[in-house]
Amino acid sequence: QPAPQIYRSPSTHAAPPTTAQPAAPPTGRIGGDSSILATSMMKILRPGRAGPDVPGAIKIGRANDNDIVIPEVLASRHHATLIPTPSGTEIQDNRSINGTFVNGVRVDSATLRDGDVVTIGNIDLVFHGGNLARRDQAATATRGGGLDVRGVTWTIENNKTLLDNISLTALPGTLTAIIGPSGAGKSTFARLVAGYTHPTTGTVSFEGHNIHAEYASLRSRIGMVPQDDVVHGQLTVQQALMYAAELRLPPDTTKDDRAQVVARVLEELEMTQHLHTRVDKLSGGQRKRASVALELLTGPSLLILDEPTSGLDPALDRQVMTMLRQLADAGRVVLVVTHSLTYLDVCDQVLLLAPGGKTAFCGPPSQIGPAMGTTNWADIFSTVASDPDGSRARYLARTGPPPAPPPAEKPAELGDPAHTSLVRQFSTIARRQMRLIVSDRGYFVFLALLPFIMGSLSMSVPGDVGFGIPNPMGAAPNEPGQILVLLNVGAVFMGTALTIRDLIGERAIFLREQAVGLSTSAYLLAKVCVYTVFAIVQSAIVSIIAVLGKGAPTQGAVALGKPGLELFADVALTCVASAMLGLALSAVAKSNEQIMPLLVVAVMSQLVFSGGMIPVTARVGLDQMSWATPARWGFAASASTADLTKLVPGPLTPKDSHWRHTPATWWFDVGMLFAISAVYLGFVRWKIRLRGG
Repeated sequence: QPAPQIYRSPSTHAAPPTTAQPAAPPTGRIGGDSSILATSMMKILRPGRAGPDVPGAIKIGRANDNDIVIPEVLASRHHATLIPTPSGTEIQDNRSINGTFVNGVRVDSATLRDGDVVTIGNIDLVFHGGNLARRDQAATATRGGGLDVRGVTWTIENNKTLLDNISLTALPGTLTAIIGPSGAGKSTFARLVAGYTHPTTGTVSFEGHNIHAEYASLRSRIGMVPQDDVVHGQLTVQQALMYAAELRLPPDTTKDDRAQVVARVLEELEMTQHLHTRVDKLSGGQRKRASVALELLTGPSLLILDEPTSGLDPALDRQVMTMLRQLADAGRVVLVVTHSLTYLDVCDQVLLLAPGGKTAFCGPPSQIGPAMGTTNWADIFSTVASDPDGSRARYLARTGPPPAPPPAEKPAELGDPAHTSLVRQFSTIARRQMRLIVSDRGYFVFLALLPFIMGSLSMSVPGDVGFGIPNPMGAAPNEPGQILVLLNVGAVFMGTALTIRDLIGERAIFLREQAVGLSTSAYLLAKVCVYTVFAIVQSAIVSIIAVLGKGAPTQGAVALGKPGLELFADVALTCVASAMLGLALSAVAKSNEQIMPLLVVAVMSQLVFSGGMIPVTARVGLDQMSWATPARWGFAASASTADLTKLVPGPLTPKDSHWRHTPATWWFDVGMLFAISAVYLGFVRWKIRLRGG
């Protein structure tokens, strides 16, 4: 155990900066034994923006030119500054991305008092007697380490209790399994410990902090791995982790810095040999390791996993449990919710919950048999499930009555997680989205071929006048209208197919990234921009094929000068609006199996609502319903460009005011495409934020 690292506060009379007291290293380095949390204690060396240059000030941060060096990946290069003032020592945050906290509250500046706990990244510093020292090295008995759950009860509507007076202590370096029959509240307990929900009574403390009262300062210390894999299968392990590191680590980390963090994490998880392997080519156990790797990027000291062995065979089950044992041995507190009971012997303790969130057993695995009267898990679970109150009573008879649960502290506002700038997030998500599309070879080939197919279909329309005036008595009296219908349906199909499977396919990934700071707006805007580019390229191919095969509109453009360009704009805007509709459908879908039926219904219904095949004008109900569809306004814009009412007069063309060959009409149609696109996007943003809770 290294000697205590103590730093004296600057004197108000001192001119030169105060340096660390230990003779070596030359700058104060807080962090102790870096082998405990390898990813958290990683040293990154490049200089960054310094704090205020005040005589006697002490600079704190990750870079080596600070007076107090915090070798912690979540600390900014120049994170904060201690400044002498007449009223005492003041700490000022240097606009760090993850913030400076005093006693669990994020501050821009604060005057320190004896006993104040300053939190930078995952490091706690105690200010006492004019000195600043890491808390676990300071002489203070008021704060402890590890996880301490005391008398936690959670009651929801209708006075239904899901967790009932649960107590648990887990020290650093321990692995705790949470088991029990279905409906016992295992995942509910895990989410409460992670800070996602607040207890009705009782407290949850970690490293001496109340998780729910000081959640903002503890968020980065807690890693939560959900049951679903949260890594894109189309990416390699390295690509997935590098994009995640861009989103989670401070913006002043460079690409090389992030690569070092990723390499260190993969080395710890014994995944280095799979660095360039696509995630969907990994085994189930390796995919779970990849999900764990995402959480280890920020060096959490509390790791919670929900059903990591679900669906794995016994050999992979053992691999995952062995990995969790190693993660705990590195100094973390690890909690795992599991239905697998084969390898509980690798755990330090087991918490057995009965239905209603009642404790039926808590202790080492070796004591389960004597406590429960049998080692047969089927009998244990049957007894616990059939008599939860009796199981809890027998547990209390063995251990004695628990102390009265402390009242729950008033929960702090969760606030927004620390996050990088919206521009950086937008760039990261956009680049990742492009790579996802290109990496999915089958999907990418489909998207590449689709516009050629749709464009070729427009050439199948009989007739040889294209967008000229057809012979009313000829074989193709409505050739221009049929071309526009095929172009319109093609645009709708391309746009909807482009995006309809996107959000449902990565819902679990987004929810986890949102929890650690991803902006919904940046996420959605990046996707919109990428898909808009694809929609425009596809529309250009379709339009070029149609114009080469059938010719450009002959009646002249109404707004953009060139009729061929204006026709392309009609198709492109319809395709983009349909892509937004696809995102909306993806947001409401509950499973991937619903995607194909939704796509078919969306395309077929718009074939009707477009008004090109079946008149909808002045038909009460049908006309109004069509207003919400891209096909209605896309076809109207293209009919306005081509002057369809002039080309095909009479009963084949309804008297639709939105088809007039005037600039005002065309701009109105285009404006409606923009308007319904905005409505779809607003709905998508509301929906995915609602799911994120």
